[in-house]
Amino acid sequence: MAQAHDDRFAQLIEGNAEINALLRQQAEAGLTNLHRPIERLGALLVRPVFLVVSLTVAVLWVLLNLDLKVVTSRPWDAPPFFWLQGLVGVLSLITTATVLVSQARQAQLAEQRAQLQLQVILLTEQRTAKLIGLLEELRRDLPNVHDRPDLEAEVMQQASSPQAILEAIVTQDDAGTEER
Repeated sequence: MAQAHDDRFAQLIEGNAEINALLRQQAEAGLTNLHRPIERLGALLVRPVFLVVSLTVAVLWVLLNLDLKVVTSRPWDAPPFFWLQGLVGVLSLITTATVLVSQARQAQLAEQRAQLQLQVILLTEQRTAKLIGLLEELRRDLPNVHDRPDLEAEVMQQASSPQAILEAIVTQDDAGTEER
């Protein structure tokens, strides 16, 4: 019995993992030819090694230029390191643009996941209301069960109105805003 339970649990986990993999595949399929290199660049920029390499290059740049100034009278980028500042500026622009594009895409994916989650929650809520209704009907029909009115069950049989919930949230937010 326990083995069958474990097998069924493993099947449920596997099914959920397959759904997650499908969502990831759909997200990958939604990438344009412009998004793919930006995503790859973003994956490189978020690694700690990028920061270490960038700082190492900057320090070496400064040290070499200061050392060349001592050895020869003309370093390629004398203080205040005009070319280094330009390089840092360009890298900052590239990093910022990459982060913004990636964040916009992540926000779009998060919105899609939120919509999917909302649909699943609404469907689950409707199923729960139906189950409560069926249980109440069964309770009323069974001869050996005492039939009594259950106001809470009556209310729970009705599926929630998303519009009413939204209006209540907006009203509560408006009341909270007015208090401030």
